[in-house]
Formats: sequence, C-alpha cells, structure tokens
Amino acid sequence: MTEAADSSEISPGKSPTRFFYGWVIVAVAGTLGFLGTGFYSYSRGVFLPSLAEDLGNGSRFAIAMGFSAAGVTSAFIAPYIGHILDRYSPRRIILIGVGVVSSAYLLLSITQTLWQYYLVVGVGMGVGMSCMGGLAWHRSVISWFDHWRGRAIALAVMGASLSGVMMPPLVTALVEAFGWRGGFLTFAVITGLSLTPLVYFLMKDRPEQVGEVRDGLSYVTSHTEEAVEIVADSRVWHWREMLKSRAFWSIGLIFGSMSCVYSAVMLHLFGHLMDIGLSASYAAWILSATALFAALGKPVVGWLSDAFGARITIWLALGTQCASLLLFSQANDFKFSIAAACLYGLGYSGMSPLRTFSISTAMGSVSFGAANGVLRIIELPLVISASPLAGFIYDATGSYRLAFLILAGLMAVACIGPFFIKAGGARERKRIKLSRG
Repeated sequence: MTEAADSSEISPGKSPTRFFYGWVIVAVAGTLGFLGTGFYSYSRGVFLPSLAEDLGNGSRFAIAMGFSAAGVTSAFIAPYIGHILDRYSPRRIILIGVGVVSSAYLLLSITQTLWQYYLVVGVGMGVGMSCMGGLAWHRSVISWFDHWRGRAIALAVMGASLSGVMMPPLVTALVEAFGWRGGFLTFAVITGLSLTPLVYFLMKDRPEQVGEVRDGLSYVTSHTEEAVEIVADSRVWHWREMLKSRAFWSIGLIFGSMSCVYSAVMLHLFGHLMDIGLSASYAAWILSATALFAALGKPVVGWLSDAFGARITIWLALGTQCASLLLFSQANDFKFSIAAACLYGLGYSGMSPLRTFSISTAMGSVSFGAANGVLRIIELPLVISASPLAGFIYDATGSYRLAFLILAGLMAVACIGPFFIKAGGARERKRIKLSRG
C-alpha cells in the first residue's frame, strides 16, 4: 500500500478529473461475480438433487466429488495463472475464462454419464472459473485501489451476493420448467453473450492505461497528507519465501476453512432444507436470504477493514459463521432456518474481500497474483474435503446435522489465524506514521 508512490507518478501535464475509472473496474468485476461466481456457487445446490438422481444413482457424495475435482484443478493451475496476472493482462485471461466456462455449461447440458460430468466440471469449470473468477478480477481491483481498497473489493464482490439473492428462486423455477439440462444451456448463453463484450470493451488492467494512478489523480492530489510509503507493498516474493511466512500459512488456514465451509453449505443446504420438510421454493428463498445478508454485510466489512484492519474483522466473520452453523445443525422449521441463513450470510460476507485484503496487506500488491495462486494449493486440502464429507455423512446417516457441527468446529479452530497477520488499513498506516515520528 503506497499512496506516496502513486503521488510521485503525477506529471504536470495530467489534469485530475472528478470521476475515477477505477469504479468502472469495480462494476465490471461485480458483473463477473454476478454472472460468473453467482451462477456457479449459488445455483449448484439447486441442481444437486437432480444431478444425483440422473447421473449419480442417487448419491450426493458422487456429485459433490465433481466440484471437489474442479477445486483440485483450480488449485494446481492457480499459481501459474497468478504469475501471469502479475506480469501480463488480466483482461485477456478473463476473456479466455468466459469462453471456457460458457463451453463447460453447454457441455453439461448434454452430459449423459457420471464420468462425462466429472470431466466437464472437474476440468472445464476448474480451468474456466480460475481464469474468469476472483483470482483474475481481484488482481485488477488491487491495481486500481490503495486507500479505498477494502471498500472497492467489498463493492466488487457484492455482485456475487446479489446474484445469490436472485438465482436460487429463479433457477429453481428454471429447473422445474425446463429441467437441469435447460438450466445449464441457459447459463451457457447468458455467460458468453453478456460477459464477452463487457470485458473486452470496459476492462482495463491498470490505471496507467487511461492516464490515472491508484485511487485517482483527484483523490491523491487532494489528500497528500495521507500518503504513506510502505516498502513491503512493492516487494517481489518468491514462492519459497511465501512458504516461510507465518502470515501466509495463517491466511491459508483462515480462508481455506471459510472456503470449504462455504462450498459445503452452498452445495448441500438446499437439500438439507428439503430433507427437514421445507418445499423447494422455501429452500430457495432461504438460500437467497444468505446472499441478501452477505450483500448487506459487504460494505460493512469493507469499512471495518479500512478502519480497523483485518484481524478484528476476520474474528467477527468467523464467530458469526460458527454460530450460524450451530443453528443450522438444530434447525427444523422455516423460521429457525432463515434466522440461521441470515446470520451465515453476514458471516461469510467478509470471506472474499477479507481474503484479498489480507493477502495484499501481508504480501503486497506487486506479488498479489502469485501469492493468491500459491495459497490455492495451501487451502486445497480443506476446500476439497468439506463437500464430499458432508455428502458422505448424509449418505451414511440420512442427515447433515453432524456435518454442520464439524464445520462449526473448524470455524472455531480458524480463529487462531488472525493472531499472525498484519492489521492493514488505516490502523496500519497510523502505526507506521507514529513509528517514523
């Protein structure tokens, strides 16, 4: 985080403008989250019962393994993609990802066997979502913002949450009307036709491309007193150095735990709600409630990150998720379930923005892509285990209650992590200013 560096890039010929193009980047990123992450994450639970019945001989564990396979693929290519993102064009990588994901949805609509499903989801979605997902567009947002980083990231990831509000009831109706094959075909058409022109024409990799600097010339020139040069922000990290960092491993524990809980809940919650006697429409509305409260919580998380740093905000997020999972394990009606869903939404609202904020604070912005990619490997054992484990517990016991209790315990263990990371944000800048006298 070095606003001083941004200030030094201002030349006499540059004229600050009121509107900062970085907010266009945030809007494009939000749309990618809405039509990319939102489709992939919030809708798969709706497809799970149908996929299990038609392709998995009724086994939800078998279908969950496909999404875990996608996680493995994504994790192993993430370090390479992160390396490319730090040095070349995120925009080009995102366009490739849009093409791969659209093709994967199209192939899913004609899949006939379980092995075909594994191939399309495990390879196609794993590669495609790595290219067009948060790994890529978070890199772009980091390049455009410093002082406003927490809030910019929080606004960008709101797209996925807003998608989560709308998608469960819409996709439920879509599947009921046209079947799961028609649903995936619709996803293919919408993803390809809407995101390709948006990214091609509006996405810019770095502010220098339009004569700007991070946070905008207007802001930087009028807030020179806030400029703090943080040398660590410009450090180039080798992956071996990352693996020696306690902060790096702590971030992996915290957000690997959050990610595995998120993937398990998004995949299995819909089925769990129907198992306890709720209708498909009620289950869909409960999924929407989690996303609604996640969207409402993201601006709060962004403000807390910038004002108080990562540690306090992460503890709040972990504690809230732990409480919600305990509630889910005991929920047996609509009111109890929707209360747990709203609490869980508030808890995981910080997952994506806090992860990006913590990585950029600990590793700096220059090596953000590489650090983000290597972390996917660190987080992999946690991320791929939760969804199949929950499916296995369901197949063995006929209930998800034990799975929710195990996930709640994991959130409690992850609370150790924030002790080993930097606070970041305004608090970190103030500490540096005081230490320099």
